[in-house]
Amino acid sequence: MEQPTADFDGAWKYALEQFFRPFLALFFPAAHAAIDWGQPISFCDTELHQIAPEDQEGKQRVDKLVRVRRLDGVSAWVLIHVEIQSQRDASFAERMFRYHARLFDRDRIPVASLAVLGDEEPSWRPDRFAYDIWGCELLLRFPTVKLLDLDPGRLETTPNPFAVLTLLHRDAQETRGQPAERLQRKVARYRALLRQGYTASDVRSLLRLMEHLLRLDPAFSRRAFDQMQQVEMEVYGMETFVTSFEEIGRADGLVEGQLKGQRDLVLHQLDHKVGPLAIEIQERITALTSAQLLRLSKALLDFTSIADLSAWLEQQATTASE
Repeated sequence: MEQPTADFDGAWKYALEQFFRPFLALFFPAAHAAIDWGQPISFCDTELHQIAPEDQEGKQRVDKLVRVRRLDGVSAWVLIHVEIQSQRDASFAERMFRYHARLFDRDRIPVASLAVLGDEEPSWRPDRFAYDIWGCELLLRFPTVKLLDLDPGRLETTPNPFAVLTLLHRDAQETRGQPAERLQRKVARYRALLRQGYTASDVRSLLRLMEHLLRLDPAFSRRAFDQMQQVEMEVYGMETFVTSFEEIGRADGLVEGQLKGQRDLVLHQLDHKVGPLAIEIQERITALTSAQLLRLSKALLDFTSIADLSAWLEQQATTASE
């Protein structure tokens, strides 16, 4: 049986939404230190998609737009545009410039463009867009982090969720077509994760990232599941730490991959039918049962706007509560 493909985009998207502050702390500490974390941050993904709709079709990358407050008060608001690029792309630097310029032109506040390069080519290091013609010069230089540069030994001792994600990302790349090796690394990563002292909630979130990246066929998945449960027993004794372990496995494809595939298909159909979905709406769809997803896949054929989708979701919530 062919080994399932790692879902790099899904893992990074989920991690950025769950752990944005640790993301900046590990990869861009200067930005992290300059933000007023006492103020709420706002994810503005819909706005990001609106400024460059031509880039959304067939997108195979992760981008995030986050509004934050500065500590120094010179300019209270800043937009942070984050791109996670896992494949070489000749147009990457130009795209970083286009987003930067359009965001500034629209909002007239500072924009910080940040990039994480998760590809496997050591020499590919885009960090600027520039041209010079007839005395007219333009330059955008943006900070980048190359995952290949990061020391695995240091990451293994760093109590940051993105250190774990980086290690999983590298494991996924290095174990393509090697299910036995991937299984071994998956169990070892889980053992290390439990010994890092993360909260139960964070362990569950990181386990979901593991399921996105270290995917295995059903036979190897069952072996991994059994061994990971044994690891829990070794680390925590009879009272297991992650009490919803099996539910997590089912939700992310460890035992049942069908629900995730059904959900992804419906989200893809909705994106084409009514446009990009806000995070809260995506979360509501993610929480639907298989039967509800089937009903939604039929109902969306008649949708003409996000308002139609919202009304349908409200109707489902009302029906469930009766």
